[in-house]
Amino acid sequence: MENVDGYYELVVDIYSWDEFLERIEEIDHETDGLFEKPTIAHMIVAEHGRNTSSVSKIGELKAGQEATITGKIVDLGSLKTFSSKRGDGKVRNVRIDDGTGSVKIVLWNEETDLVDDMILGQTLRVINGYVQDRGYGMQVSKGKWGEVALEPKD
Repeated sequence: MENVDGYYELVVDIYSWDEFLERIEEIDHETDGLFEKPTIAHMIVAEHGRNTSSVSKIGELKAGQEATITGKIVDLGSLKTFSSKRGDGKVRNVRIDDGTGSVKIVLWNEETDLVDDMILGQTLRVINGYVQDRGYGMQVSKGKWGEVALEPKD
């Protein structure tokens, strides 16, 4: 896409036109004009996981990469609590499938509360998640810059 209008169409349900332009201006100001407006619009679309060209297929994930993935929830896992030197915590593994494969999504602490709103078959999106292989299959966590988003229930 070469213009801002085309990118706006991908997030029209999130932003009004004015809000979208305002967000572009905010990022332009924060980056001191480093990027052209269409590039910033692309960045906004990508941060919401709406750039379908940047969505990875689960079956093609490689350990060590950051990826945006989307899949249907096939297993909600169980909540586990633990204590460590850093304090108490919670973890829950949710499995999603996109038709090319399935992968475990690791939810930590407050993220585990998302499961309360999940149902099997619902779409879960991990934006800029970190892919790891701990010796027992691929897993994806939100990572430092990622986001876990639940699509609305049908």
